[in-house]
Order: sequence, then C-alpha cells, then structure tokens
Amino acid sequence: MDSKFTIEVNHTGSFVPKPIVYFNPVKMVVSNVDFRSMSFVEFISYVKNLVKDGTINVYYCLPQRSLRDGLRVLEDENDYVRFLDVGYENGGMINLYIDHSQYPVMEWIEEEIAEDGSVDGNTDDDDDVDSEISDDEFVEHDPDDEVIQLQPSDDPFIRRKLFKPPRIVDGEKDDKKDAKKNLHKYPVHDPNQKWDTMSPILGMKFCDRYELKHLLSNYVVANGYKLWALNLGSMVTYSWIGKQLIETIIDNPRISYRKMAAIVLRDFNLKVSFGRCRNAKKFAMDEIEGSLVAHYEKLRSYGLELLRTNPGSTVKLDVDIMPDSTIHFSKMYICLKVVKDGWIEGCRRVIGVDGCFLKGLCRGEVVSAVGRDANNQMYPLAWAVVPVENKANWKWFLDLLLEDIDMGQGRGLTIISDQHKGLIEAVKERVPECEHRQCVRHVYANFKKNSQELNTGNFSGLLPRPQQPQNLKTS
Repeated sequence: MDSKFTIEVNHTGSFVPKPIVYFNPVKMVVSNVDFRSMSFVEFISYVKNLVKDGTINVYYCLPQRSLRDGLRVLEDENDYVRFLDVGYENGGMINLYIDHSQYPVMEWIEEEIAEDGSVDGNTDDDDDVDSEISDDEFVEHDPDDEVIQLQPSDDPFIRRKLFKPPRIVDGEKDDKKDAKKNLHKYPVHDPNQKWDTMSPILGMKFCDRYELKHLLSNYVVANGYKLWALNLGSMVTYSWIGKQLIETIIDNPRISYRKMAAIVLRDFNLKVSFGRCRNAKKFAMDEIEGSLVAHYEKLRSYGLELLRTNPGSTVKLDVDIMPDSTIHFSKMYICLKVVKDGWIEGCRRVIGVDGCFLKGLCRGEVVSAVGRDANNQMYPLAWAVVPVENKANWKWFLDLLLEDIDMGQGRGLTIISDQHKGLIEAVKERVPECEHRQCVRHVYANFKKNSQELNTGNFSGLLPRPQQPQNLKTS
C-alpha cells in the first residue's frame, strides 16, 4: 500500500452552527506526502506552516458524511492514528478543516444532534394517528418560508446574519450542493496592504469598526474625497495622521508641528491644524513607547538565545528595581565566544575603547572595545549599552572585558582611548599594568580647541624643531 496520500485543507473560513457548515473556505490541496513518517506534533506543525497560523484547531471529516455526522477533531496521537487509517481506507484522500477562531465546534454538533434526537424520539412514541396529523401539518407548511435562526456568535460578521443557510436534510445530496452554492463569498480586509491601495468592497469583512474606519480614511485621502461617515465621524483624524507619520517621528522625535503640517500637505494634499498635529504626535509617541516597552521586555529572551546559539559567550544584563517594584533596563554587555577566542589567538594586544551617544527616543551610550587583527584591520571585540559614560560604567565594562580576554591586570596590553576623565581613572584602577595611550585625533582636537596656532592653520609650533649644528672651537 502506498504510504502517501492527498489531503484537501480548508482554511481561512469559519464554522457556523445550525446546520454546521464551514463558511467561506480557501481550499488547498496537498498531495504525495508520507504522513505516516510524521508524528502528531510534526503533522500539526506542518499544517500550521501551510495555513500561516500558529493558533488553530484541526478537524477532519469522515468520507461520504456530513460535517455534523463526520467531523472529528485532531487532539492527540490516537486521533492522528485514526485520521491516517481513515485516509488510507478512503483511497488516500481526506479533507481537513482549520478553525482559526477556537469555536466550540464539537459542542455545537452535540447540541444539534441532541435537538434532532428529541424530535425523532417524540415521533417514534406517537401512534399512527399522530403520525398522520404530523404529515398533514408538514404538507400544509411551505418549507421555503421557514426561517432558520442562527445562534449568537462571537464573530461580528456572522452576528449580522449576512446570509441565511438553507435547511440541509440528511441523505439529500442535492440540497447540500445547493446549500454550498447559496453561501456568499465575502472578501476579508487585509490591514497590511499599502495605504493608498486600500479599497472598500461590498460585503467586505473587518475585525472591528476601527479597521473599517482606517480603510475608509486611506481610501478618501488617496482619491481626494471629502467624506463624513455616519457613526464613524471624520475620516481624517489625529490618530490617522499619527499612524502615517510614525516613521518620520521615530527618525526625528523633535519634529515641529509646522513641519508635520507641511508633510501632510505635501504627501496627502490635506490641510491640518497645528492642534491636530500636536495630538497626532502625542498619539504616535504613545504608540512608539508602547512598542519600545514590548521590545525591552524581550531583552532577557534575546540574551538567553545568544547564549544558546553561542555557548561560552558572555551576556550581562543589569536592571534597576524602582520603588513601585517595576523593573527598568540599566545596562547590557555582550561578548561572543568566537570573537574573544579569535582575539586571543590571532590579534595584537592592542584595544581601542570609546563610546558614542544613542540619539532618538532611546537615550544612552554605546561603549565598545575594538582590536586589530594580523592584517591591521578593525576587529570588534565587545560592546555594551550604558545610560551614561562615567567612571563606574567604564569600570564595569573593563571588568567584564578583561575577564573575557583573560588579561588580568593588563600586563602586555595597550589601551587606546580619548581623554575622558572617567575612563582614565577606571583604567588606572582596573588595569594598572597596561600601557594607556590617547588617540591622536582626540589629542589634535583638544589642541585645536585651545591653541591659537592651530586655529590659524600654523602647525609649526607643534612640530619638533631640528637642532642646529654647533660650531666647535678648536684650541
């Protein structure tokens, strides 16, 4: 028996109860895959990669059965074994259904079966006369006028009941085909597309009213319309402007309201007031700071990942605990294992240390240590982020650095730096046996600042003068 078979994956749609149907699916056929070689966990991971969704419930349907009677859930290894057996018994074909919304699908099916079972039980207990009366009543009512009410759902689109699912009777395949034909296909809005390509389509599905308003705002601005939507208010709000200018504000947090208004006029042909620009900037700053907080929360995970992928590396993360018990980032040091081994084995014992300012919303300084390799090229050795460049932070950095490169008190090591007082004092205390020299560029900059000769372009005063030969008197 061939170990490979084909599955039809129905995804992106939603389960709808009474009768249970899978609404608006996107079908994907996967063939010639050996699923017996996969475990249950590997199979679920494989399906998640197919549908690009990490939080799903996976169901399959027994062949020649309706969803109500044949739908089964895949929850463990035993379910997976039964799934494979059903697929091979059906000639290597089976259908999968993906639930992206975590609906209680199996509970819906149980309720539907229980309701149908109670009706059937009452019919069986009745005598022939009651049966005849029941048949007469069924004939007198036109089934086309019957309205099937949907149960309340968490999906706002389904709550609005944009479609009326036809009544499906077991055993009537033609009715099932008609039911599928009668289900409308509504597009789903993609919020990640480019703003000036967004266009509303009748029946389009949105997550919430704010997503709808965002699309309409982009649409009216891109096409030059003036629109005031009922229950939505003005289309161009300060939040819309803030979202459009968020990258500009990240690059220049001190941007003026006048410049913001000019950018909006240039890019979107809209005239906005300074007050609206002020609110837009505040909205954008709140969005940026919220994302930055989330990023800083991942620093510990980032450090652990560095240690996992680079065993033997040094990652030091320091935090400050505030009076209200909140934890704030203080400083972080990183030196990778392969980098420090390369410096120890093949680089000159010369290290340059310096710091530079971090500009933007995240203030602080990056301090680094750079060596020279055998080809006289720069060799980044270690780096750290500190709040300020002072003696305590330089000493903290040098302690970690010298421990990584195993230089002890610095015998045989040369350190080159600028003339920062905190760094000079830290080197004296921590590396007393090293040769500490100042960078020529910084020396020249200090001379130029204090020397009138350099300001006038006269460098002769800085150069050593050759000695004049002395006339020796002969006796």
